Amino acid sequence: MAKKTAGLVEEITIIGPTGKEFKYNAIFDTGATRTSVDISIAKKLELGPILGSVRVKSKTASAGYVRRLEVPCKIKIQGTTYDVVVNITDRRDMFTKALIGRNIIHENFIVDISKTHTTPDIKDMKTKNNS
Repeated sequence: MAKKTAGLVEEITIIGPTGKEFKYNAIFDTGATRTSVDISIAKKLELGPILGSVRVKSKTASAGYVRRLEVPCKIKIQGTTYDVVVNITDRRDMFTKALIGRNIIHENFIVDISKTHTTPDIKDMKTKNNS
């Protein structure tokens, strides 16, 4: 299957185990090994069961890493649904409520920032009218 092209930020649909789903913007981060979602999303969609935890590098943590819970979920991007394990974190101060990591990007996407942004700055998104 040919890889799709994704911008830096894309609309995704996260689907919970009961079929409940919500659309969110997600940042595609080729530097992140795993996909992560905000704890508020996990609560709204009742994501689970908890499969375990994973160690994630963190510049702000005194140990240099934090532990995050992992749960299964379905994420729909550009019409394709991916069954994936995501980690849960507090992203309330982040630009997006979800981050797509290499566990989805690797075999499925090429990231082209110019598709969604006028400059490399995260806030310089193209609007639907001029994209």
